[in-house]
Amino acid sequence: MNGISDHDAQIIHLNLNTLYNSKLHEYQTYFKRSISKYTMAKFQNSLSYESWDQVFDGNDVNKIFNSFLNTYLRIFYATFPLKKINNESKAHWITIGIKTPCIQKKKLYLACRNSANPHIKRYYKCYCYILPKAIKETKKRHYDNQIKNSTNKNKTTWDIVNKETHRKTHSKNI
Repeated sequence: MNGISDHDAQIIHLNLNTLYNSKLHEYQTYFKRSISKYTMAKFQNSLSYESWDQVFDGNDVNKIFNSFLNTYLRIFYATFPLKKINNESKAHWITIGIKTPCIQKKKLYLACRNSANPHIKRYYKCYCYILPKAIKETKKRHYDNQIKNSTNKNKTTWDIVNKETHRKTHSKNI
């Protein structure tokens, strides 16, 4: 019997420290595919116009499968190309000094969830109480500096208010 079976429990150990440390970088690049109703319709349309003669005419199962897979993946990659995304933090007030405690809070949450120790739960609650205050203070300090260093304080203030309330500014050309 081989070592991998669906009847026995399998254990995998992931080193999550590398995942947490990667979040410290402000700029991350990743790739994603844009899948929408339009691209799905285009994909289905391309599949329907494809000639599947090579798939249905073969006798060897492996060649038939490889032919099908190559055709399918060619259309898939053409319809849903990978796009490079630069994940730049839009909140410029978020610093390493804020990111590190947020990562620590997540680790504490996982420890609290997996433990029945009341000290860990109390520490986590206290951490959850203090962290938002620190975030609010950092954000306030950032916006205060932004207004202080601005040449047009009123405009900067309203830009901050609009950004925080998720309102878009409408500029009209006269």
